[in-house]
Amino acid sequence: MAAPLTVPIAQTALRSHEKSQPTSKESVAAILKRCKTSLIADWLTRAKRTPELGHVHLSDEHRTGHLPKLVDDLVARLGPANKDSDATRSLAAVEHGKLRRTQGYSSGMLIHESRIFQVSVFGTLHQNLRLLDFNLLLPDVMTIADEVDSQLTQTMESFSNGAPKSAKAQLVKPKG
Repeated sequence: MAAPLTVPIAQTALRSHEKSQPTSKESVAAILKRCKTSLIADWLTRAKRTPELGHVHLSDEHRTGHLPKLVDDLVARLGPANKDSDATRSLAAVEHGKLRRTQGYSSGMLIHESRIFQVSVFGTLHQNLRLLDFNLLLPDVMTIADEVDSQLTQTMESFSNGAPKSAKAQLVKPKG
């Protein structure tokens, strides 16, 4: 007696996913641009639920004021003209670091914000899977990770460079 013919679950899921896909595809950049408001709202909800950030009382505008420009910078980096370019200077990231220092943030809090930003970006893409052009997805995910890391680096540098001299002195290792 022959074993029944089975189709692996992954292949079945992929075929059903392919059948449900609309014919019109969007780039990652187009989806992020179109969904910028909901992405920022998702980020704000996640940030408010994060204990590491919740103890600093800020208005929604003060908490999210930097995000529209960071999303714009990310969308620009994903554009066809910048596809293969390295990250560039983000004035929004630099100003964000300076502002957060005056608002009493710690460096760890900035890292939490950046992590939440990535989760919100990838969550937005997940919600739009049926519209995504999968041929471009992996390179765009790599670009997103690079750009968000670059933005965080710039934020951290401006946050640290403006620290009071006494705080900087504590960072210097003693000679010996």
